Amino acid sequence: MKNECDIVKDLLFSYNDGVLSETSKNFVEKHLKDCENCNNALKEIRQENGKIEQKKEIDAFKGVRKKISKRNNVIISIGIIILLIIIIFNVLVFVNYNNMITTIQITLQKDITEEQLADIENVIKENASGVEIEYISEDYQLRMLQNWLEEDAHILDNYKGGEDSPFKPSLTIKVKEKNDTQKVVKAIKNMPGIYKILNYEDQNPYILFLSKLLYS
Repeated sequence: MKNECDIVKDLLFSYNDGVLSETSKNFVEKHLKDCENCNNALKEIRQENGKIEQKKEIDAFKGVRKKISKRNNVIISIGIIILLIIIIFNVLVFVNYNNMITTIQITLQKDITEEQLADIENVIKENASGVEIEYISEDYQLRMLQNWLEEDAHILDNYKGGEDSPFKPSLTIKVKEKNDTQKVVKAIKNMPGIYKILNYEDQNPYILFLSKLLYS
């Protein structure tokens, strides 16, 4: 048969958790007043519970820290991806810009003569070495627009060319050195047969790039 100490020790866990009935609680507390052995047993229970609670807190902290670390890793990864996209986008923008600033677009008058066209080309060649000149006719521009419109190309069926064409003939000038661009523009700007000269040097690099993406 259990003695009083054995009974109290069986009740100590419930006593420590505060779930004993008032009668059992009073019984345990009365016994603890005079029993050092049971007091020591209660201390061990409380120390063990303290270790368990401390471990729970540590585990909870580790869990929170792990979640924060995982979230931070995701944020860092997203940040790196965004940074790479920005860098690549800017590289593409300025590669395109460096290519465009050595290009001159010349819109010609509809009634330009072959002699005027030849004079313009000769002046261009005199002011830029290794220059490339491409003549683009009204009909070619019309066909390019029709191809771009695809199934909506029929809206241009009434434009047959000549005076009815919405386009003007043009020249695309490609120079090797960007310094030659201004020389060419200055040399031809007042020549007869020219309607408009477009130089991309003063254009916004980002708008130029987005325009190229839109119309390519």
